[in-house]
Amino acid sequence: MASYVETRVPVDGVDTAVRTAGEGEPLVFFHGGGVVEGADCFLPLAERFTLVVPFHPGFGTSDSDPSITGIDGWVARYVEVLDQLGIGDVVLAGHSLGGWLAARFVLANPGRVRRLVLASPFGLEEPDHPVANLGAVAPEDVYGLLTRDDSIWEGKVPSPLTDAFLADRMREGQSIGQVAVGPFDPTLAPRLSGVDMPTLLAWGDDDRIVPIQHARHWEAALPNLEESKVYPGRGHLLFWEDPQSVQDVGDFLGA
Repeated sequence: MASYVETRVPVDGVDTAVRTAGEGEPLVFFHGGGVVEGADCFLPLAERFTLVVPFHPGFGTSDSDPSITGIDGWVARYVEVLDQLGIGDVVLAGHSLGGWLAARFVLANPGRVRRLVLASPFGLEEPDHPVANLGAVAPEDVYGLLTRDDSIWEGKVPSPLTDAFLADRMREGQSIGQVAVGPFDPTLAPRLSGVDMPTLLAWGDDDRIVPIQHARHWEAALPNLEESKVYPGRGHLLFWEDPQSVQDVGDFLGA
């Protein structure tokens, strides 16, 4: 199986780490609010696409950037990164926080994304089933909420949690705090009519971070939603739990 190669793309003196694998048209993946789980689950798609997985500012080996004060800052950063990599039009997938980012990227760059996958995306309000407040959860309990499949964390989450591991998670949390100032994006829902490319919405019905009840709001707001797929018994880390969901992404984006 293919493996990732990491490069560093400087923008205004701040490096973004980008992992790539495979050959073919570029498939960009925007990760969610953590990178502990990695992105190896997508490597089977490297036979069909060039996988492009950037780390958001403050995540993984990407530099932090205190100058960014909103999600539009991440969008602008990725426009620069893709331009420097010589990548023009793409197919795009975003998970959780990365789903919100993907939607905002599309709205800011109409015509650059040909097909779109949103998996358990953050961003819309569901008062009766709000997103989980992970800030109120003990660090050691977070991973059980993300998925019931403990094998995902083997070799990735130390037991007990180390100071270095917790420091990395705090750095990620600080970066999220720069762009997400509340439990949803109040400007997003009326703007989603601008997401006019073919779109797949994917969700696990056991998602305890962004509950499945949020799906109906996205379904109502997306004008060119081709498919809305629900995976029984799968949690927030859908792609890591269910290889079929990854193949479904490849089939949809490669159509």
